Amino acid sequence: MDTMKKFLKYALCILAFFIFSEFMININLETTYQNIGRKDNVSQVSIYQAQATKVNGRIKGNIYNNSENKINSTYLRVDLYSERNNLLGSKYIDISNLREDETRNFEIYFKVQDVEYYEIKFTDEKEEGELPEMWQDLTRGEIILGTIITFLIFW
Repeated sequence: MDTMKKFLKYALCILAFFIFSEFMININLETTYQNIGRKDNVSQVSIYQAQATKVNGRIKGNIYNNSENKINSTYLRVDLYSERNNLLGSKYIDISNLREDETRNFEIYFKVQDVEYYEIKFTDEKEEGELPEMWQDLTRGEIILGTIITFLIFW
């Protein structure tokens, strides 16, 4: 019985260290993101998070197609620029089926170095050279499920 208690203590210590290290890693990763600027006057798009690290970034926001400023374009184009105003790349969001008075959330993830600011434009065609798709942030439920499955595998 004494050895079972010892194994239980070891298992709890390993689990506590795992949870602590995951918490610290996530905090460290979140602190590397810095806010980036916006240089456009598009009123139909509101951005609530625009951040980048030295190698990647994310932009999250809403598109609102209201009746006063109706959107007639097919794509929303996000251009990423360096501090010397060099175009680093573009991402496109398909808005062809956006109805009038509809609000749509969007998230863009990119892997580009040294992004300083971005511009948003509406366009009807995609140009060549779009940045490749990236993985999206995991939700809290997906992280917990993955942690439980990993724990069961090593159990």
